[in-house]
Amino acid sequence: MKIFDSMLITDTKAEKEAQISVVIPVHNQEKTISLLLSNIKEILKSTMRSYEVVTVNDGSSDDTFGVLQKEQNLDPCIKVISYNPNKGKGYAVRTGVMQSSGNIVIFVDGDLDISHGKMNDYVKELENCDLVIASKRHPQSKLYAPLSRKFLSRMFNLLVRMAIGIKVKDTQSGLKAGKGDALRAIFRIMLVKRYAFDVELLTIATALNLNIKEMPIEISLERSFKVLDIAKMFLDVASIAYRYRIKRWYHKQITLLSEPESTCSTSEKKLNLDVYRLT
Repeated sequence: MKIFDSMLITDTKAEKEAQISVVIPVHNQEKTISLLLSNIKEILKSTMRSYEVVTVNDGSSDDTFGVLQKEQNLDPCIKVISYNPNKGKGYAVRTGVMQSSGNIVIFVDGDLDISHGKMNDYVKELENCDLVIASKRHPQSKLYAPLSRKFLSRMFNLLVRMAIGIKVKDTQSGLKAGKGDALRAIFRIMLVKRYAFDVELLTIATALNLNIKEMPIEISLERSFKVLDIAKMFLDVASIAYRYRIKRWYHKQITLLSEPESTCSTSEKKLNLDVYRLT
């Protein structure tokens, strides 16, 4: 058990250098998290690779943390990170990714909205690209959602493509997989903690000229957006566009992280970004 700045990290004898790390942000999901973990672990075992499941309890007010501790006692491959108060999905995913050790890192939503059956296909596809993302707009995807949710999703994606220039057709689906070193480098410089962190992730990946592949997903979305959440997402996108297109802030941060170790702070580990090039 470790405590860092009011953040509790508990792990047992999980694989120190897992081949696959799955990061799951959770908030008030005491009733569903056990089923999700069971589904995820069944898929991971079929890959025949070592794995770890990094769960991040994002300030839950129910007994989510207690359930996660029980699951960890049953499986040493589960790592539990917990903190208060709630800080947002983007913050939770970033925290989990930065605590991961896998050569491949996958992060998935902590609810049961998404089918995880094709996760192995995502892992295999990483042999041909750097980042694989679920896309509701893929022709083979199955999307069950109210018309209003579908309309807002398309309008949001159109806004992102116009404001930032990201070419992917869906930024927000909650299943993404990538090469561990690249994702940890990206999350190290991300700023968005809540609403549009996926957009910032893909913006930095685009700046690094990573090869991004969209894959099909089966997803059921019953919850509607809140007006305030939509407004904050638009504000996040505007901020990302400003940092990317006008200030070129992301490019500067990537350059700093790529500098030789001798010019870096002693507390910063040099990130090997030489295999990627800025655009």
